[in-house]
Amino acid sequence: MLVADVLATGVEPIRSLIESPEVKMVAHNARFDEGVLRGAGVQTVGLIDTLRMSRMALTLASHSLASVSEHLLGLPVDKTLRTSNWRRRPLTRSQIEYAALDARVVLQVYEELRLLLAGQGRLEVALRASEITPGEEGKPRKKRVAAPVPEILLTPEEKRVVLCLKKWRLERSMSQRVPAYMICPDRTLEHLARARPATLEALASIYGLGESKIRNFGEELLRALRDASL
Repeated sequence: MLVADVLATGVEPIRSLIESPEVKMVAHNARFDEGVLRGAGVQTVGLIDTLRMSRMALTLASHSLASVSEHLLGLPVDKTLRTSNWRRRPLTRSQIEYAALDARVVLQVYEELRLLLAGQGRLEVALRASEITPGEEGKPRKKRVAAPVPEILLTPEEKRVVLCLKKWRLERSMSQRVPAYMICPDRTLEHLARARPATLEALASIYGLGESKIRNFGEELLRALRDASL
């Protein structure tokens, strides 16, 4: 992962990359990024907005990057550094790491949304609708009504199943040497305990389980759920 500090170096070192029609770029709320680049004299081509893709693919109360990332990847994003002083130079190590992580998460979200929309048979339409064209900020925007996110209330039996699934999650996180929430958040385990899916296809309807997670440990998760239900 490379982080380009264009305030320090200018845009010329990466202009050819940004303006190349053969290079696809993604950003969350990409209209903002396109406006900033345009203000710096750079003409973006092939910039895809994952915010628009998310609104087409998902029903969430919020389509912020943090909310979409937690839903698709089980990965909460700490946005604290977003409001730090980004005009001061040199950038701090934490700011550079934040910028790199933010870009990486957007790429992962993009791949998950591509798989989800492809499964819905709407990928090509979504990609066309999500491509940012220069100067479109003057177009009127439709207001969107946020959909409520239902609270999951668990029975004592379902709570017992969640505890068993947490044990499975802990073992897997230790084997992969990653935090437990990166395997799947508590809300995913609660949804599993309530819904009791029995197939890989059914896992796709569970909160926080995207195509990659189902592919990587879907069968293992179904076994853990069956064992927890005994």
